[in-house]
Formats: sequence, C-alpha cells, structure tokens
Amino acid sequence: MPSRMSLSGNATQLADTSRARKAVLGRLYGRAPLPNLVGLDSPLDLVFSLLSRTVTSAEGNTGLLIGPRGSGKSAVVQRALDMLESKHGRGAAAAAAAATVPTSKYHVVRLSGFVHTTDRIALRDIARQLLIEQDLENILIGSFADAFTYILNLLRSSGDGSVPPVLFILEEFDLLAQHPKQSLLYTLFDIAQSQQTPIAVLGVTARIDVMDLLEKRVKSRFSHRQIYVQCPQKKSDFVEIARSALHVDASSDGVAKTFAQQFNAQVDEILAAESVARHMAHIFDFGKDARQLLYLFVTAASQLSAQNQLLQLACVEASIAQDVASAKMQVLSSVSLLELCLIISMKSLVQGGSSKYNFEMVYNEYKTFMSRHLLVASAGGAMKVYKKPVALKAFETLVELEIVRPVATSMAADGGGSYGRNDLLAGSAQSARAPKEYRMVQLMLEPGQVVELVLDRVDVPAVIRRWAQQ
Repeated sequence: MPSRMSLSGNATQLADTSRARKAVLGRLYGRAPLPNLVGLDSPLDLVFSLLSRTVTSAEGNTGLLIGPRGSGKSAVVQRALDMLESKHGRGAAAAAAAATVPTSKYHVVRLSGFVHTTDRIALRDIARQLLIEQDLENILIGSFADAFTYILNLLRSSGDGSVPPVLFILEEFDLLAQHPKQSLLYTLFDIAQSQQTPIAVLGVTARIDVMDLLEKRVKSRFSHRQIYVQCPQKKSDFVEIARSALHVDASSDGVAKTFAQQFNAQVDEILAAESVARHMAHIFDFGKDARQLLYLFVTAASQLSAQNQLLQLACVEASIAQDVASAKMQVLSSVSLLELCLIISMKSLVQGGSSKYNFEMVYNEYKTFMSRHLLVASAGGAMKVYKKPVALKAFETLVELEIVRPVATSMAADGGGSYGRNDLLAGSAQSARAPKEYRMVQLMLEPGQVVELVLDRVDVPAVIRRWAQQ
C-alpha cells in the first residue's frame, strides 16, 4: 500500500501539471497574455503614453495601431491597459463584474468591426459597456452624434458632474471605416479634437492603407498619429516568443518551484532540438506569424497529464509533420473515386513512356483497365465504368485544382505562347484550335505521390490499389 506521503506527492504533481496545462494553453490560444512582449517595447510605450495622457491630463487623443496579423497588436493594447489599471485602479469592466458602480478614474469601451456592423449596434454596446441602463429607444431615432452626446450626459449626471476619461479601443478599424457616412468615427474623432470630453480613440488594423478609407471630414478630425507594429526581425526573438509562452512561473502560474524548473528545462530542450529549430526557422522565413508558431505546441500541451507531466518532443514532431504536409496532397485527399482513377490512368501513361497526353488517351486507359477488371471490381458493389461526359467533367475538375496542367504544343508555339490553366476549359483563341478532349496535358504529381495518395484512402477498392502499385 502506498504511503500517505507518496499519495500526497502524486496529488501535488498532478495539480501542478493541471495548472501548467491551463496556463500554457491559455497563452498558446491567445486567451492569456504572454509574460514578455518580445520586440514590442517601442509600440507599447507609445500606446501607453497616448492612453495615459487621456487618463491623467484629460487630453483628447486619437491614434492608429497598424501592423500585420499575428504581429502582437492586441497584446500591446492589452498590456497597456493592464499597466493603466495597475497604476490608476480598476476599469469599468472590472466594476461590472463586481456588480458595483465603477469607482475608477476612467472607462474602457471595446468595439470591433466584426461584431459592430452598424452604428446602431455600436451605440447600444457603448451604452452597455458604460453601465448605462436607461432605455435608449427614444434617442436612437436621432443622429448618432445626438445619441452619443446624450449618453455622455447620462454618464456626467451619474457622477460628480464631470465625465471621467473614456478609452475607445476599435478593433478591425478598417471594417468600422466602411460604415455608411462613417458617423461613428466622425463623432468620436470630433469629440476627441474638441477637448470638451476626455476621450482617447485607438484604432487597431492590419491594413496599411487604412487612411485612404476615411472620408475627408473624418481625416480633418483625426490627429494622424500612427503607431506601427512589426513582426519579429530576428530568429532569436521568434524563438523567445515560443519560450515565453511555454515557460511556467512558480508564482504567477501557481506551480511548485521544482516542477517549474523541470518543466522549463524540458521546454528549452525541445526548442533546441534540430527538427523543431529547423521548422521554427521555416515559419520565420515564410511569414513570421507568431500565432502559427504557437499553434505548433498546442497538441503537446493538450496531452499534459498524470502520465505525461512534461512536454514531449515526439508530440511536437508529430505536429510538425502534419504542418509540413503537402498542401497539394491535402487537396487530393477529397477527390472522388473517378478523379482518382483518372490520376492513376495518367500515371500508367507516364510509366508507359508518354510525357504528355490528352483526355482521350487518359479515358481509353481508364476504360481499358476497367473493362478488363470489371467483374472483379464490381464484386465490391461500388465500381462501374463512367461514361465519357462524366469522366470529362471529372478531368476538368483536376485541371481547376491544378493537379493537371496544359502543356505547350506546336500550335501554341506558333501563336507565340503556351496554354494557361484555363486554356483547356475553352478560355482562349489558342485553345479554340482543338477540342478540349485533344489538348495535351501533364500530371503535376510524381508516381510515388499517386501511390501514397491511394494507400492513404480507406475507400479505395483493392483492385484500384493494385492498379496504382503496378
């Protein structure tokens, strides 16, 4: 019988593993902020300064935070708000959670172009986030400016006669700029410029041309303050982002110090592994998207349990293998059985010495094989010889998927060019010289890829499997 001490130790380790799993997954999924914002100190200081001046000096400020998706814009905004809250007290959202009247020096209102598709929806949510419970039906019939002024007056009357600073965070700013007349943006920018009510308006967008979307009257009210966020410029910073998300801290994550040391040592070992480092370098070179990097470790973090208390390198390598799987093979995994048979027919023609072929040759190869093996194939109850119009439609689908590519012919060369992807589907003057059944094509797959595709499919009859492996 295990001793009480060992049972207590196992329970403690299990609790540490559960807390570590929750903390790491929260950071990987973006539900919790990263402990360290690598390479984002400059935009963080600018955003904090803009919002802080509104809270401390009652300034009206406007600005745009611009950067590619996955570069850390939302993380910068959230970190700046956390710094403000620790310095000046809780925000309206915390007061709402506590079901009390907000006692903070400022309010935070979040709007998103994905959610607030009209000014009316945005106005209702502004009132809700400012904890105004009055019925707004009577004021919504007027202009947006009048309704928003009425909301501010209600906010003023609920306090000491002055309106506390309000910080507006406008996510997907470019979608909000597509509202008719841009009344929401004009009203917010106009109030911020007038300095009568201390508000800060910070737009967050991934479009670098967002200024071109604003009307002239909106631009005239905007301060043209633009803060740019860039993706990591060094591979070492990219690795530090993963390290910051995967490491656990004994104090903030609630785990034992010895467990945190073991867990973090395992994380460092995984990040230093050759296969993981090579794939992280590939992600960095391809797009520098931190979200794609963090998703790489989701599976390994999800499998943390009493049996696997530390991250496993094998799980990360399995995620890498799935991530690097050919996009072309993923597309082919959903092709129909007829389309798969046509691909195998083209493979047979290639093995027979034909470097290029047309639909008639492919269909004859398919029909010959199916006629020879029809009785065997029909035993499964799912095989038959499709007629030529049906097979031609399947062949055109392969062309649209760019699995089959038209090739240059002497007729195309005479015209000074070669067939494009749509030439086979009656798209150009050159392709009109010959019926599409006789236009020459090539299969954009290696024979080994065709065999791999067939073996990975569980719905392929045995006779078709043998045909593909010949």
